[in-house]
Amino acid sequence: MRFLKTAAVALTVAVCLLCTSCGTPELKHDTLVYQAREDYATLDSAKVVITNEDTGDIEQEFTFKYDEKDVLTYSYYGKNGGKEYAQYNNGIESYTYDNGEYSHLVKGDKDFSKYTRKAKHPQADEGMLMFAPKAVESVSDIIGDDGSVTVTYVYDVSKLGKDAEEIGTKGFSTTYFFDKDGELEYFTENTVTKNAQYNYRVDITERNSVDKIENNVEQYKDK
Repeated sequence: MRFLKTAAVALTVAVCLLCTSCGTPELKHDTLVYQAREDYATLDSAKVVITNEDTGDIEQEFTFKYDEKDVLTYSYYGKNGGKEYAQYNNGIESYTYDNGEYSHLVKGDKDFSKYTRKAKHPQADEGMLMFAPKAVESVSDIIGDDGSVTVTYVYDVSKLGKDAEEIGTKGFSTTYFFDKDGELEYFTENTVTKNAQYNYRVDITERNSVDKIENNVEQYKDK
């Protein structure tokens, strides 16, 4: 779980490395991951779909698009454990539904945030694709007959930040799936806590093809 800090680790916005010593394994295929992160950060628009692999349910969606002035419009929806969160922001107004509470802000309000290509939303930036090289504990890969690459990075959670500690993370890994041309197809995140294991698949869809982003929060106004 990424945006909602409930089930798994919200590591994608900022990863704090508590140890920067040597001893990390050879980071196989790291150039593919770096390129995928860069490619994502330069998209004009996209839709990110996060699916719980254990249930098959889509639990989070984040859709974004920059206009001709490089101002970001985005919508987000997340659900977990009976809780719902939705937000729409077009750089002028922001609408939020937080598990029963509806709010509306406009540009100039204290808590209003405006995002652009230079002042990026964290989930529209390269950090959306989790990669913390100095915290990698082990690497494994599978090379397909067609040249496709599947690479898994297992992390030393003691070298990850407080977000991991808050939910008692015992294990964390990411697996990236690249086609024969080195293009990212999708990736997964697997988190083990004291009480459970969470497995999520992240698909980046509608790349540079999002037409219009609707306000997904108004439906909750009178809920």
